[in-house]
Amino acid sequence: MKQKIVIIGLALAGITACTDLNPAFTEKPSMQTKTDSITDLTFTCVQETRPPLSPETQQLYLYAYYHDLHNMWLGKKGDDVWKSTERYYRIAAANGDYKANVRLQYLIESGRIIVKKPQKTVYELNKALEKQLPATAYYNLYGYLTNGYGVKTEKGGQFAYLRKAADLGSREAQYELGILLRQIKDKETLSFRLQLSEQLFECASKQGMKEASEKLGISFQVDKKYKLSLQAYHQGVKDGSALSARRLMRPFKSKIDKSNEIDYLALSPDPERAKRYEMIEEYLYDNSYLNPTVPELDEIVPLPPAKLPAWDGKIAFQRWYEGASPPKPSEELMQKLADQAGLDVTTGLPKK
Repeated sequence: MKQKIVIIGLALAGITACTDLNPAFTEKPSMQTKTDSITDLTFTCVQETRPPLSPETQQLYLYAYYHDLHNMWLGKKGDDVWKSTERYYRIAAANGDYKANVRLQYLIESGRIIVKKPQKTVYELNKALEKQLPATAYYNLYGYLTNGYGVKTEKGGQFAYLRKAADLGSREAQYELGILLRQIKDKETLSFRLQLSEQLFECASKQGMKEASEKLGISFQVDKKYKLSLQAYHQGVKDGSALSARRLMRPFKSKIDKSNEIDYLALSPDPERAKRYEMIEEYLYDNSYLNPTVPELDEIVPLPPAKLPAWDGKIAFQRWYEGASPPKPSEELMQKLADQAGLDVTTGLPKK
């Protein structure tokens, strides 16, 4: 008999705007109101398709992003560095650059970029993002609902957006839904929930969610599926997981006894591999606030039995970050893109 155990708040409630938002900004339910029992849940891995980005808008984004990150540790909210990058992000986002849109939402929501009506601005940006990356937009809305940022819903209503985002392909939503499934206290559905959460983690991992790769690596390691664990950790390092790099460094550093379930991965010691993982782990850990990734990991420390290629000791992100700033976009390009979107080129805001 199917267990009638309700997964937390998957019923979709109507959503209304907070009082500081224009009343027009009211989310309408887009899913049927229903309650799912645990064993009724199914999941098909869908990966969010990201449209191609314009080389012109990427000039604006990369220039702004470089200076944005260089202010991330020492900068204070409202600093001129973020104020000066705002127009680049705004103009790029208004011309369909989803990376600029996502970053702009974060900087406004976190208070680094100060605007008169931050919640209204973020809401509008997210509605624009929905046309390009609906899964990401749904996940963002879930986060804003959870934090009471700009919109609100009845108790538990935000979880319908989390489920919708996961179904549409949001890696963050897939990971978070997997975590929530594992937190439910019910022994009878434990096996099913673990299986379903693993499917969610695998899908999220394929899309670059480092936390999902960490969970998979640990789960496979506990189940003594060492090859799968090794692959999961390797993917985690590619996506910026310091924990995954540390997990791989230890068994390569010294011989691990099989009784050591935390570190054993059925690997032979390899000091050079251990050294490279350790260097990568230290950089990822020390610079986690920059969200560095290592997509070129196979060119630095491929999985055995592949031989190690030459390496200068730096990852590509590190070279980019420590290198010169990307070229400043010309004012001609800025004017062209601003005009295309009906924006004031000096501020990135709509023309009055």
